[in-house]
Amino acid sequence: MLPGLTCRPLTADDAAAWWWLLERAAAVDRPHVRDSEEWLRRTLTGEGFDAATQTVGGWDAAGELRAVGVVELRLGDVGHLRLPFDGVVDPAWRGRGVGRDLFAWAERTARARAAARRRELGAPVGADLQVWAPEHREDVFALCRRAGLQVRRYFSRMRQDLRSGPPSPPVLAPGYRLVDHAPQGLREVHNEVFADHWGSQPLTASDWSRFVVGNPEFRPDWSFLVVHGADVAGYANVYAHESDWPGLGFPQADLGNLGVRREHRGRGLARALLAAVAGRAHAAGMAAVALDVDSANASGAVGLYERAGYVRVHGDVLHTKPV
Repeated sequence: MLPGLTCRPLTADDAAAWWWLLERAAAVDRPHVRDSEEWLRRTLTGEGFDAATQTVGGWDAAGELRAVGVVELRLGDVGHLRLPFDGVVDPAWRGRGVGRDLFAWAERTARARAAARRRELGAPVGADLQVWAPEHREDVFALCRRAGLQVRRYFSRMRQDLRSGPPSPPVLAPGYRLVDHAPQGLREVHNEVFADHWGSQPLTASDWSRFVVGNPEFRPDWSFLVVHGADVAGYANVYAHESDWPGLGFPQADLGNLGVRREHRGRGLARALLAAVAGRAHAAGMAAVALDVDSANASGAVGLYERAGYVRVHGDVLHTKPV
């Protein structure tokens, strides 16, 4: 299936080889983010993820892993199915048709997984194969075009530099309080907040645990809630992606989720949460806080972040194809 390679699905035991393949590729590809070996192992063993049908690895004659393909599907996707494809080919094996065949495998796998999910839901919901690529990866763009994927959306990586000194303290409207993070009931708040965001689907309890509060990189001590009486009005979830720090040359906090409930918007709560996160990150020795934002976000998020001191550092391009 992959030219010159022996193929089989990945298992949890392959996480170390997968990580080493990604490290070899990173020297050439200059990725914006780096996955840890533990995160890769969690991917292969996550609830609802079937590595036997959703992964492929290609090994050379010497037993070295040279290519990997993974197609995922969030369990919470019900209105529209998103099937992200993540693939990597060892730089020494590029130009031999391996990447092209990985894309073909990904489309077949996504179609099969989408069909199975439609049967589970009992509904003919739409589905897209998705490929996220850094804006400098023209080689990936070419593979996407050849496979029939089209550019769907642009996202920006933004960063606030904290090295010039302590940031300004948060200012809250009367009746609101900043409190330390507590995850109880927050999944429902998150799903409510992001219900009107492009491409968003509700997170199941399993996905919330796996990707959000159960993520080993989650830092509840850098995260906050804004409360109004007994109600959560807004929240900020923050992470420490330490595998990215060597490539950056400095430690940074990553703001994964920032949300304010509709009835509490327009009161400066998002701005206060950003200031609180910046202050906590600075106190922890972080040189910056970074986040990702949809460049076409209709809520004015890009302007909010710019006013808080964030600047764009690079971008990612989402390519999709109906399956």
